[in-house]
Amino acid sequence: MIGSASTGAFADETRPAASSTEPQLQTVKVEAARAVDAQQPPASTQTLSGETLQQQRIDRLQDLQQLASGLDVATVNAYDTRITIRGVGDGGGSEINIGMPSSVGLFLDNVYLSRPGMLSNDLVDIDSASVLSGPQGTLKGYNTTGGAIDIHSRPPTFTPEGSVRQSVGSHGYTQTQAMLSGPLGDGWAGRINLSHTERGGTVENITNGHELGGSIQDGFRGQLLYKPDDDFSLRLIADYNKASSDPVLVLDATHAINGVDTYRNRAALLGADVVSGGRKVALDDESSAKVAQGGVSAEANWRLGEGYNLRSVTSYRYFGFKPKTADNLDVPLYSDSGGDVRDRVWSQDFRLDSPRGEFFDYALGAAYFGENLDTYAHDHYAAYYPTIYYASTTNTNKLVQRWGELNEEVFSTWAQGTWHVTDALDITAGARETYEKKSGSFRRVNKNDFDSGDLNQYSRLPAAMVNFSYQLQPNLQTYLTVAYGQKSGGLNISSGAATKAGTDSLFIDPETTKGAELGFKGHWLDSRVNLDTALFWSQISKFQTTAYDLDSQSSYLINAGTLRSRGVQTTLNLKPLSGWSIDFNATLLDNKYLDFKNATCPPEVTLAANAPATCDQSGNRVFRSPKLTYTLASRYEWQALDGLDAFVAGRWAYRTWAYGTVDDSAFTRIPGYGLLALSTGLGGKYGEGHWSTSLWVNNALNKRYYQSLNTGDYGTAFGVLGDPRTVGVTLGYDF
Repeated sequence: MIGSASTGAFADETRPAASSTEPQLQTVKVEAARAVDAQQPPASTQTLSGETLQQQRIDRLQDLQQLASGLDVATVNAYDTRITIRGVGDGGGSEINIGMPSSVGLFLDNVYLSRPGMLSNDLVDIDSASVLSGPQGTLKGYNTTGGAIDIHSRPPTFTPEGSVRQSVGSHGYTQTQAMLSGPLGDGWAGRINLSHTERGGTVENITNGHELGGSIQDGFRGQLLYKPDDDFSLRLIADYNKASSDPVLVLDATHAINGVDTYRNRAALLGADVVSGGRKVALDDESSAKVAQGGVSAEANWRLGEGYNLRSVTSYRYFGFKPKTADNLDVPLYSDSGGDVRDRVWSQDFRLDSPRGEFFDYALGAAYFGENLDTYAHDHYAAYYPTIYYASTTNTNKLVQRWGELNEEVFSTWAQGTWHVTDALDITAGARETYEKKSGSFRRVNKNDFDSGDLNQYSRLPAAMVNFSYQLQPNLQTYLTVAYGQKSGGLNISSGAATKAGTDSLFIDPETTKGAELGFKGHWLDSRVNLDTALFWSQISKFQTTAYDLDSQSSYLINAGTLRSRGVQTTLNLKPLSGWSIDFNATLLDNKYLDFKNATCPPEVTLAANAPATCDQSGNRVFRSPKLTYTLASRYEWQALDGLDAFVAGRWAYRTWAYGTVDDSAFTRIPGYGLLALSTGLGGKYGEGHWSTSLWVNNALNKRYYQSLNTGDYGTAFGVLGDPRTVGVTLGYDF
C-alpha cells in the first residue's frame, strides 16, 4: 500500500508544532490504495487537505487548478462555469445550454451538484478536495465520465474548538471567517461557519471611473452531529450563500477579415469608443449579477452486525441566478438583459459496505436524483443604435424573450467488489445501471419565434470498470484500470434548435467514454521521496457540443463525432531536510478531435466571403486543453526565537496555450501563463490557542491572463481577466 505523501509546500500559514524542537508539516494525500473509500482502487487522484487549501489561499473553485494539474475551470459568472479534467468535461459553445450537463461530476459532502455554479461560494472550512481523473461512473454515478471533484467539509467535533481569521489585501480585498465547534450534550455536537468576502474591481470603466469585476459574498453553514454510540451517526448540514457582483468582459482584440475591421467600422458609425488590450473598458451601462443558493442534507451511517455499514444521504438544494447584462460599447445597444435561472435538485442515496474480507469485499448502492430547472432569458434592444450596428432592424426596439424548462428523474443501482487474489494482487470490478427520464420545453418570441412543445427523452446509461493492482515491492505498486461510461443525453431547450434542422435535432444522444490508465506508485528513503505517475487514454464518442445557426442567431446542441484524450500525469514529493518539502505535479496532454467533420466554423472563416456552412475540425486540438500544466511548490519551516514557528513558501503554476472555444478560433487562443505566489509568516502559542500571521502575494509577477476567452460580434474576442498582483496579510487565532 502506498501511503500519504507530505505536501508541506502547499501551506501558507504556520500551525502548532508537533514538539518544541521540530515543526509539524501539513500533509496531503496523493492517493492511497484504500485510504478513504474501501472500494476506490488506486488511481492518479490528486487529493488536497483542507489545511492546504486554506493556507494556500485557494478558496474558489476556479483557483483549484493552480494546485491540481490537468484541471481547467473557465469562469464567466456563477452560472457560466465550465470544468474539464484532462481536456474532457464541458462540450463548450457560444453560450450555456441547460439541456447539457458536464461530464465532470461535482460533489459536496457526498451530494451531487448538478451545476458548477452551485459551488460558486467560497470554499470555507474544507476537510479535503479530491480531483479524480478519468471515468468514475461506478462509484460516483452518472455524468462523471470525464472525472469528478469530490469536496468534504469538516464535521462537528466533540472537543470544543474555534477559529477566527481576517485577511486584507490590495484591490479592496477583505475576507472574514469564523468557526465554532463543540459538544451540545447527549451525543450531539454542532459546528457553525460564517464568512464574508469582498473583492474590489480591477477593470476601469473610463466613461465614469467605476472599477468593475468585483464582488461581495456572504456565507453560512450550520451542522449538527448525533452520535449516541459507535454504531450510529447522523450528520445534518444546512448552508446558505448570497453574492452580488459586477462582472465585466474586456476586449482582447478586434480582427480584420479581408482587410476590413467590421467591428471598429460599425463602432465608428455609432461614435463609440473602442478600448482593447488592457484593464479598461468604455461602457454606458454596466452588468451585474446576484446569486442566492443553499441547501440541506442528512447523512446517516449505521454499523450493522458482522461489520456491515449502511449509509443514507438525503439532500435538497436550490440555486438562483439573476443577471443584468449590458452590451460592450458606450452607446445603448441593449441593456437589462440576461438569463434568469432557478434550479432545484433533490436526491436520495443508499450504500451498503461489506466488512473487509480476507478474500473478497464489496459495496452495493441505489440512488434517486430529481431536478427542476427554469430559465427566462430576455434581451432588451434599444431603439436607434442597433439599426446601425447590426445593419438591420431585426434587433431594434424590441424585447426578445425565451423560456426554457428542464425536469429530470434518475434511478441508479450499482455494485463493486474487490477480490484479494494474493497478498500482492487485488482485482476490483464494478458496474452501474442508470435509468434517466428528461422532459422539457423551449419557447422564443419576438425574434425567429419558436416553440418546441413538450419534449421527453428516456435513456439507459451503463457504466463499468475493472482494476488490477499489484504490489511489486513493499514500497512500489502498479495498477491498470479499464473503464466505460455514458454521460446523460440532452435537450435543446436553452436557446432553441434551428428550425430547419428538424424535430430530431431537439434530442441529443448520450455521450460515450472508454478509458484506460496504467500507473505506478512508490516511496523511498523513509517516504522522503514519493512518486505517483500514470499513463492515461480516453476516447469520447458522440461528443456533445454546440453548433450555431446564422439564420436564427442561436446556438443549439449536437452530437459531434469523436475526440481522444491521452497523456501522462506525475506527482513527485521530496523532503530533502527536516522542515523542507518540495512538491511537483504535472500533466502532459494530447487531446484531439478524431472525427469532427460538421463543426461550426471559426469566425475567421464564417466572416470571409463564400464561407462554408461547416468546417472539418478532425485532427485539431480540443479546446481548453493545454498541452502541459504543472505546479512546483516549496516550503521551509523552522523554530524561530522565543518558541515561534516560522516559514517561507512559494508556488509556481504554469499552463501552456489553449483554444478558448470549441471551434478552435485563432481569435480565442489563450496564451500560456505562469502564476507565482509567495508567502512568509510567524506563529506561536497564546493562552489556550495558537496565533498566526502571514504576509502573502498572489500573481507576484503581475501576469495578465484570461480565465476565459470567447468570440464576440464581427471578429472580436472578449474575455474574463484573472486577478492582478494582490498583496495581503492574514491574521488568525485557533483555540
